[in-house]
Amino acid sequence: MSVNLDITEICNLALDYLDEAPLASIDDNSAVARWFRRNFWPMAWSLMRRHPWNFAMARTLLPESATPPAFGWAHAYELPVDCLRVMPLTADGTESGKTVPHKIEGSQILTDEPAPRPVRYVRRVDNTGQFDQQFTDVLALALAQKAAHFVTGKASYAESLGQKTQVALSEAQAIDALEGTPDDPEDNFWIEARS
Repeated sequence: MSVNLDITEICNLALDYLDEAPLASIDDNSAVARWFRRNFWPMAWSLMRRHPWNFAMARTLLPESATPPAFGWAHAYELPVDCLRVMPLTADGTESGKTVPHKIEGSQILTDEPAPRPVRYVRRVDNTGQFDQQFTDVLALALAQKAAHFVTGKASYAESLGQKTQVALSEAQAIDALEGTPDDPEDNFWIEARS
């Protein structure tokens, strides 16, 4: 579920982990505010790319590119402009579908599969109001870890927060993965192999 915290509030959560005073605004001219302005979105997008967070998932049907691959593949498809990570390509676009051979090169998906190509992907979310609660917690911890030495001058904070970030990330990914229905057993490789 989303939490509707803005950038300043998320950065202040990070500062709480560092036992530091909060920012009045991310637009302050302080060194700490400038650090968060430089690092907030790169850190958020990097964290989004690491896991198929439900709040960041999208699906689309890609049209074929006007320029086919020079060799090796029959078809090329331009990645969506907000794509951070393409999920495994399947024949029907579903998680449990038959995997389709493909490569990502530059901003294109190359494959022998014809258009339109169903694709699931992790999208770049630019609105903090859409962030999941657990994602927000992990982001605040990751920002605190990265900012620790700059803000506090204490390297020990970064090490301690690194461990907390990994635990929180694992828990958040587990919770996120529980949302939705499991794959259909009929599509399970192990069941098919026993038939």
